[in-house]
Amino acid sequence: MRPQRKCPLCGAELRLSHREYLGGRRSVRVLRCVGCGNQVRGEPQDDDARPRAQPPPRRRPLPEGGQPDNFVLDDATAERLRQMLEGEAASPEA
Repeated sequence: MRPQRKCPLCGAELRLSHREYLGGRRSVRVLRCVGCGNQVRGEPQDDDARPRAQPPPRRRPLPEGGQPDNFVLDDATAERLRQMLEGEAASPEA
């Protein structure tokens, strides 16, 4: 387990805020103090040396036969929605 870094100003915990890109495939981690908001920048790193996060594998397969039906709108509700939208498009605006 990595030891928690402390803020040099107030001694509170530092948490990762964001990664600042320096250009030339280099970046630096920016830590923010949870107590006083002070920012501490780490050492510049070569972005090629950082391991890339892999997307998680899909847990369920895609549905076969194309896009599934909309289970939220039934036929009557869809028709009323179409009529309302057509009425807005047909009405002239002042």
